[in-house]
Amino acid sequence: MTEKRVHLVFKTHLDIGFTDHAEKVRRQYHERFIPQAIETARHFHAENSDEPKFIWTTGAWLIWDHLNSRSAGEVAALEQAIERGLIRWHGLPFTTHTELMSPDLFRAGLSYSQELDRRFGKATIAAKMTDVPGHTLGMVPLLAEAGIRFLHLGVNTASPPPDVPDIFRWRAPGGGEVVVMYQRSYGETCFPDGFEDGLSFAHTNDNIGPQSVPQTAEAYRELRGREPDAIIRAATLEDYGAILWSERERFPVVELELGDSWIHGSGSDPVKTARFLALQRLYDRFAADDLDARRLAFGRGLAMVAEHTCGVDIKSYLRDDKAWSRADFEAARRSDYRFAYTEASWDEQRAYLDQAVSELDVTDRKAAQAVLAELATPAVIEGGGRELRLQAGGWSIALDGVSGDIAEITSPSGRTITGRDGALIAYRYESYDAGDINRHMQTYLTHRQEWAVLDHDKPGLARSGAALSKVFLPVLEATDEAGILLSMPVEAVQKYGAPPHVMLHFTAEGDRLDLRLTLLDKPANRMPEASFLSFTPDRAAEWNVRKMGLWHRSGNIATSGGGQLQAVTSACADLADGPLTIETFDAPLVAPQGSDFMTFCRTLPDFTAGIRFNLHNNKWGTNFPMWWQGDFQARFRLRLD
Repeated sequence: MTEKRVHLVFKTHLDIGFTDHAEKVRRQYHERFIPQAIETARHFHAENSDEPKFIWTTGAWLIWDHLNSRSAGEVAALEQAIERGLIRWHGLPFTTHTELMSPDLFRAGLSYSQELDRRFGKATIAAKMTDVPGHTLGMVPLLAEAGIRFLHLGVNTASPPPDVPDIFRWRAPGGGEVVVMYQRSYGETCFPDGFEDGLSFAHTNDNIGPQSVPQTAEAYRELRGREPDAIIRAATLEDYGAILWSERERFPVVELELGDSWIHGSGSDPVKTARFLALQRLYDRFAADDLDARRLAFGRGLAMVAEHTCGVDIKSYLRDDKAWSRADFEAARRSDYRFAYTEASWDEQRAYLDQAVSELDVTDRKAAQAVLAELATPAVIEGGGRELRLQAGGWSIALDGVSGDIAEITSPSGRTITGRDGALIAYRYESYDAGDINRHMQTYLTHRQEWAVLDHDKPGLARSGAALSKVFLPVLEATDEAGILLSMPVEAVQKYGAPPHVMLHFTAEGDRLDLRLTLLDKPANRMPEASFLSFTPDRAAEWNVRKMGLWHRSGNIATSGGGQLQAVTSACADLADGPLTIETFDAPLVAPQGSDFMTFCRTLPDFTAGIRFNLHNNKWGTNFPMWWQGDFQARFRLRLD
């Protein structure tokens, strides 16, 4: 009988934030955790240098950052540990909301590992992401291009993973593939069918740090109790990835998009996301032109925005269960340190963008300032015009006289696109109550442990009696040439968080129609809320979406994945008389028009009724911003080719 072998990987889940402000967490790793990992590793190396019982694995960014920011003595200690094989990076920098990233920005993240490989003579073939439930197929060809053969995905235990095999070959349309191990936790013991080699994790939780010598010994005792007949050895992801890759023909092929059911978090700070996307498009131009060291540093800085931590842990730092009404909330913001500390963590995340721009030379910095200037709020429409048919460069735009919804558009060539039930393009503001939040938790959570409920719930919201579940429609206030001014109901503005006014501006060039939507002076609101801009053309047969450079049919996504809300760059409807393509520049989140925002969809999404772009939301806590205020604009481009 062949002896079983367990390849034991020691790892800590890195949140760049969450347990405290991001810079404090970064210092904690550099001042305490990496030295602790080195100390533990040295002990077991002294016991047995041929087969030490502790090897620490982490993302490439953390190792790179330590080597490039610490004292000569600290760097030398880490270099020695790396050269002895006691500390090892994997191929990715950290866990990301991958859908937000362009191919070139994802490559910028991969460049950390590639730089370390060159420095230390390694060839990294394995990578890992943890916590986030899903990712996009578009990263597969990029991983394959970088030589990554094995990807371990460990999911937050409260979140449903996509319906995929435990181990599979994830294959992109061009044929590139990686072997994926999907686990319903950060990482656990797995023996694939027919294998004598298994993978296991001694995984410490969020920013807990690496094991001490006694904790390492306890990890072996615990695993020995579960696998009494196996040989247990400390390993890297590289070791096990090579085994699975060599036997990859034994695993099923999956060509589905998976999606990310946490991607709604990018809508919790819409201004930050819009600025990030504008700078990412600039980085893509740099990558197509020429990437020097400063431009690469700019891209690496932008990748920090896609890292999956967006602030401090809401249940630990905010904690308040009383200040829900607008009046109570505004008073708490002025006087309660918990609110100030939490908001400061969101400001820290926004500052990543300024830090990234500061890496550029003077000429490129001006280019960055120029793309950010395009996000400036346009002048407010004035005057009392109320035309119900507008003109923009040969396009004709028909309005609903009450709501200001766009009923239909006609191109210069005479092609008319009408909306379902009289509305083609429409803005809506939605407020939610505790019943809506409970419905989210009932349909989404895989268990009801206290931490999971506190992450997803709005504690005290029901007791406050302040929230309301309602869809608010705008009212047409004025038009001016190709501009529309809408006003929102007083209740929605004063009691909840609707912007008092919304503007739409159209500009055109040939068969291209550009739309700029602006939310004006939105008040901060802690109660659950969201805004949407819908595109609902009549008789759309099929929708496709584009993300990370790949087009996906709306039905080609794993069930229980992220199909009901996806971060995209474009969406395309197949209409009877040709396609309608909608490019989005500032608001990436798209959902089926017919789906309830608070109910998690475990089946395939139904786009029959059209699509709606989520402009902002504060759906659930964890570490996402819970309110924002001010102006926001979202730009869209409609094409008929």
